[in-house]
Amino acid sequence: MGTPLSGKNGKVMLGSVTIANIKEWAISGFVMGTLETSAFGTTIKTFIPDDLGDPGTLSFSGNYDPSDATGQAAIDALCAAGTTSTDLYLYANTSTFWRVGSGGSIITTKGKAVSFSRSGLGTVSFEGKISGAAMEQVGLGT
Repeated sequence: MGTPLSGKNGKVMLGSVTIANIKEWAISGFVMGTLETSAFGTTIKTFIPDDLGDPGTLSFSGNYDPSDATGQAAIDALCAAGTTSTDLYLYANTSTFWRVGSGGSIITTKGKAVSFSRSGLGTVSFEGKISGAAMEQVGLGT
């Protein structure tokens, strides 16, 4: 059995720039679509794969940093412009990361969603839709 990965040294990068103060990221995972094949008189639905997979979504969040012009603001600008990206990297540690596969892209669907509470730090979150290829893991390090 392999060694579980720790996210202690994780980060999110846009190209060669680390997006400041990100504390968490997630990938929803690949989902295969289905078509219902049930007919009149059946009591339990039946399905077949429709051969149209959905590569899913991704999200990341952390502490809001209004001075992060090349990270948090850059992701927000991608969303506002409707521009896709192919160079967003989600790191679990220094040698293991996920990226969109060849021919795919990420559409930023939510940029700089900021939240403040009376007794805490401001937080920020971002979301994206993966298109054209699934996310792929690179590296197996610890």
